[in-house]
Amino acid sequence: MSTSSGDWSLEAGVTMRVREVGPDDWVVWRLLRQRSLLEDPQAFAASVERWTGEQDREGNWRARLAAPGACFVAEHGAAPVGLVAIRPNDDDDGQQLISMWVAPSARGHGVGRALVGRVIAAAAGRPLWLRVLDGNETAIRLYERCGFVLDDSDPDAEGCRAMHRPEAVAGGDSTSSQRS
Repeated sequence: MSTSSGDWSLEAGVTMRVREVGPDDWVVWRLLRQRSLLEDPQAFAASVERWTGEQDREGNWRARLAAPGACFVAEHGAAPVGLVAIRPNDDDDGQQLISMWVAPSARGHGVGRALVGRVIAAAAGRPLWLRVLDGNETAIRLYERCGFVLDDSDPDAEGCRAMHRPEAVAGGDSTSSQRS
């Protein structure tokens, strides 16, 4: 079963699913994004201050979800447990995977692989890349299992390294063989 779409069970009797969200889902996206930045600040170049305080307004969240690309959330039953987004590059050369996070209670059950799989499907064979904080070996391993390759370049000014999916992999779905 491909984890890039559909439902599956994280535990007996409880359905896990990944769904695309839009502006009307701003409350769940806000909850997950702020939770990700508060619980795992070391995993993101963005800071919690960017999405709290004066910036924490419904209009800003709706605009984020209405921007070009797509946003996805993973849900365990009715509980949101993960998020990811895909955005077009500014230079119109492919797509970027951004804002990836899975709640600690849902890690190790294929949620991350399913979220990445939805982004890969949304990229529809176009070049896909992401930034990952240097030293975040857990995330790097997940992305490698999903067909991404760590670039040889040094970390950028925010301490991130680039990863990309090679052209030969971009047309296929390497996320369906096994869950992480």
